Amino acid sequence: MPSARIRRSFFFALLAAFALCGAVRAQDTDQFGLPKKPEIPDHVESAEPPKDIAEPGAEAVTAALPAKNEWTSAGVRLRKGVKYRISASGEWHMGGFCARSGPSGVGSNTPLCFSFIPPFILPQHQIGTLIGKIGQDGRPFAVGESLEFEAERDGTLYLRSNDPKGLTNDNSGTVTAKVALAAPPAPPAPPVAAAPPASARQNGAAAASAAPLPPLSSTSSQHWAVVIGVSDYADSRIPALRYAAKDAKALHDWLVSPAGGRYAPSRVKLLLDRNATAAAIKEALYTWLRQTIEEDVVVIYFAGHGSPDSPDTPQNLYLLPHDTRYDAIASTGFPMWDVETALKRFIKARRVVVLADACHSGGVGATFDVARRALGDVQPNRIASGLQNLASVGAGIAVISASDDRQLSAESAKFGGGHGVFTHFLLEGLKGQADYNQDSRVTLGELIPFLSEHVRRETLNAQSPTVAGRFDPALSLGR
Repeated sequence: MPSARIRRSFFFALLAAFALCGAVRAQDTDQFGLPKKPEIPDHVESAEPPKDIAEPGAEAVTAALPAKNEWTSAGVRLRKGVKYRISASGEWHMGGFCARSGPSGVGSNTPLCFSFIPPFILPQHQIGTLIGKIGQDGRPFAVGESLEFEAERDGTLYLRSNDPKGLTNDNSGTVTAKVALAAPPAPPAPPVAAAPPASARQNGAAAASAAPLPPLSSTSSQHWAVVIGVSDYADSRIPALRYAAKDAKALHDWLVSPAGGRYAPSRVKLLLDRNATAAAIKEALYTWLRQTIEEDVVVIYFAGHGSPDSPDTPQNLYLLPHDTRYDAIASTGFPMWDVETALKRFIKARRVVVLADACHSGGVGATFDVARRALGDVQPNRIASGLQNLASVGAGIAVISASDDRQLSAESAKFGGGHGVFTHFLLEGLKGQADYNQDSRVTLGELIPFLSEHVRRETLNAQSPTVAGRFDPALSLGR
C-alpha cells in the first residue's frame, strides 16, 4: 500500500514537471513551436540625449540605422522653421525576396517582394527607401540618399526603412545618415522700440530706428516656367512630331490655371513651333530667367527632337529648335551645354525642375498612330544621359526625362486624345491622380513614382521615365 502511494505521488510530480516545462517552452516559442523572435521596440533611442545642432558651434551628427530596427533616433533634435540636410549612404536588405538597395530604395522592390508584404509606410516609395519623421507621433516623409528640408515642428528626428511595421526581424545591413544644418537659423526679430514721449513727438525729435529686414520666407518665393514645344520644323527634312507643341501648350495651361499650378501668366514663357527658335530659347534661359532669385522655383519643359550632331560624336548633344537645319545640327541646334551654362551662371533659383521629352526613335510607323521622337537610326538614347547630367550642376535640380538611354519615347492619339505618353501622365498626375496622401498637393515624391508606374504599364515596359538629381521630394510644381 505505501508503495502504491509513492508511485501515485511520483506520477503526479512527473505530470507537474511536464506541465511546467511546457509552460516555459510556450513562452519561448510561437504557435508553430519555433523559437520566438526578440521583440523590437517601436522607437530605438540614441545612447546620448538628442543634440540641437542649430546651437552656435554645434556640429553635424552621424547615426547608424540598422535595417532590423523600427524607428531609430538620429540623435538630433530639430527646431521648427530651421532648414536641415540629411545625407545617407550604405546598403541594406529588407529580407525575403526583396533586393538589396541603398537608402534611395531603388531596385529593392521585386515582384515577389511586392506580392507578399503588407503596404509600406509610404506606399508611393520603394521598400528600401530611407524615411523619417519628427517626434514619435510625427508624419513620415521620404528622405532617400539626400534631403534638404525645413522642419515643420520641434522634436527628435527618427529614421528607418520603408519596410512595413512589425516586419523588420529578417532585415539586414545598416545605413548611415548624417544630419547637418542646411542654413543657419534666422536671427530673432529685433525688439519693437518704445514710442517716444509725446513731448518729443511734438518737437519733431522722434526718429525711426533702422532694423535689418528679416530673411525672405518660403511664402515670398515666386514660380517661373519656360515651356517649349516643337512639332513643326522649318527644315522639312526633320520629321514633324504630332503632339509636342500640344503637350507644351497643355502644360502651360495647367501652370497658369487657377485650378492648377496658379502661376502668374507673366512668369510663364511659352515657345511653340516657329516661336521656339534657338535665339528665343537662349533669351528665355539666359536673360528672362535671370530675374529669378534663390528662393524661387523654376520649371523648364521641352518637348521636341533631340540629337547628337553625328554618329561619330554621340557626346555632342542638342535640343532641336524650330530653325534647326538637318545638315547643320552642330551650328543650328541648341547645345546641351548651353542649358548647363544657364543653370550654372544665369538662373539663381535653387529649386529647378527640368522636364524633357526629347528622345530618339526611328520615326513614324506606317500602320500605327505612333510617332517616335528622334532623328537617325535607332541607337542608345544618349539624349537621356545628357539631360540627366544637368543634375550634376548642383543640389536642388531635379531632371525628369521621358525614357532611359535604350528606349523610345512614344506619342499617340490614344493618350488623352493626342499627347506623348510621358506628358499625358505628367498632366494626369499634376491634376490630382498622383496625390497619394490626398492633401490637395502633388509633390515630386508623389509625381515621380506615379509617372514611372503608369508610363511603364501603358507602354508594356517599352518606356521608363528617368530621374536624376538631389532635390527635395516635398517640392510641388504647383503653388
